[in-house]
Amino acid sequence: MGSTTLLPRFVACLLVLGSTIPFSANAHAKTIKVVATTTDIAYLFEAIGNSQVEVRTLAKGYQDPHYLEAKPSYIARMRDADLLGYVGLELEVGWLPLLVEGARNSRLGAGGQGNVPLSVGIEIRDVPAGEVDRSKGDLHPLGNPHYWLDPRNQIIMAETIATALALTDPDHREDYSANLAEFRTRLRSAIDRWEEEMAPFRGRKIVCYHTQWEYLTDWMGLEIVDYVENRPGIPPSPRHLHELKQRIVGEHIPLILMSNFFETGSVEKIAKSTGAILVVAPASIKGEDSITDPVKLFDHLVESITAALSDGDTP
Repeated sequence: MGSTTLLPRFVACLLVLGSTIPFSANAHAKTIKVVATTTDIAYLFEAIGNSQVEVRTLAKGYQDPHYLEAKPSYIARMRDADLLGYVGLELEVGWLPLLVEGARNSRLGAGGQGNVPLSVGIEIRDVPAGEVDRSKGDLHPLGNPHYWLDPRNQIIMAETIATALALTDPDHREDYSANLAEFRTRLRSAIDRWEEEMAPFRGRKIVCYHTQWEYLTDWMGLEIVDYVENRPGIPPSPRHLHELKQRIVGEHIPLILMSNFFETGSVEKIAKSTGAILVVAPASIKGEDSITDPVKLFDHLVESITAALSDGDTP
């Protein structure tokens, strides 16, 4: 489900936000039924929609959203949904189109009025130049889809959701606007605090397991100098691992960052042999039981990373 075919209709809706034309046939329904592909998107719909929305989530926070199984129960959740909120940029391309087709809900399909790509307005990183060669690994032709891992992008996502809800349910437009303002204020305050905490570590070099943390590290001012996977989604070669260990030791790289839905065994060995600190972190809300909202997610990430960088400081 590529974003290029889904954005035009939704962008057009953004341009007529001031209109009172309802977004769907269920515009005046008491509850807007939403399907969200990830827990991060689900949270934002609930925060902005509050009591006006009923949100059903597909991927769990501890699952890799690239590889979700297209279960019949997910199709059932989508049959009567008013809105479908999804990451896009082909993150869900392996399973979401199958669910949309099976649900036979015209609102949610390509160009449908209930189709809400959350990548609208985001500055997308790492868009490949030219044709994508799959021999180089699991590359995303439309760019890096992990944009929710920059908290500033969460505000843009919330704005997109407020627009979608207001167009669907114009009677509660002011409620959605107020909820958005509250969320924006709370997150911006937290962003200021996190950036102050990260300031002493800007420019530090780290290694990541997978091409996933680029939005986060760019915001934090960290430099990813290498990956355990030398090609995304493909197990690394022994030669690459040998060279990586040499680089970690030679450049005194203090931190290896990976998400908690990958197996840690081989990376733990790298950390042990090089002295680098391995941080295994949730990449989404509910990736751990205590991570229930964006503030808790980024609190955890900032605290874990700054602690590792402090411990890894060399004399």
